[in-house]
Amino acid sequence: MRRQGEILLPGDELNVIEEFIPGEGTYDFNGVVYSSVVGKAFYDMINRKVNSIAFKRPGVTTIKKAKYVLGVVTGLREDSALVNIYSIEDKQTEPITAYLHISQISNKYLNNIGEAVKVGDIIRAKPLNSTIPIALTVKQRDLGVVYSRCSICGTKMVKQDEEHLRCPNCGNIEPRKIALLQVKKGGS
Repeated sequence: MRRQGEILLPGDELNVIEEFIPGEGTYDFNGVVYSSVVGKAFYDMINRKVNSIAFKRPGVTTIKKAKYVLGVVTGLREDSALVNIYSIEDKQTEPITAYLHISQISNKYLNNIGEAVKVGDIIRAKPLNSTIPIALTVKQRDLGVVYSRCSICGTKMVKQDEEHLRCPNCGNIEPRKIALLQVKKGGS
């Protein structure tokens, strides 16, 4: 039997089923109770239950109430993009893994997600849940790509119209789901 409050890793043996039954963050295998998460051992002496209380990641707990996050697109598939979140409402955080599904980009039909975002784009998105991986949406007008580089020459792209960015260096035009940010009175 482990000590109360001892740090546990997944697969650490806690006790036999005759002593304590499995609770939160634990499982029983062949009469032995094991931890299923990284956490601390907690023995409930009244209910004779053992728990492995998982550590909470500070960024993930604050993301639940967030209106928006900023992240970098790190990978693309045909119907989704992998995003690393680095900022929650202008407060820096450790990178948190998230994904953006093609259905959460706009109400218009897209053949593939590359028509809206590219690898390396910085996007402003809204979290849809608070469990990892975090699902994101950019359907609102103020959400979408906020910074992008040309896929040909690497120059910072500028807005051409509501759905396209243009490279001032080589003239390349690329489609994007652009965040239409409104500047408040006073320039902030």
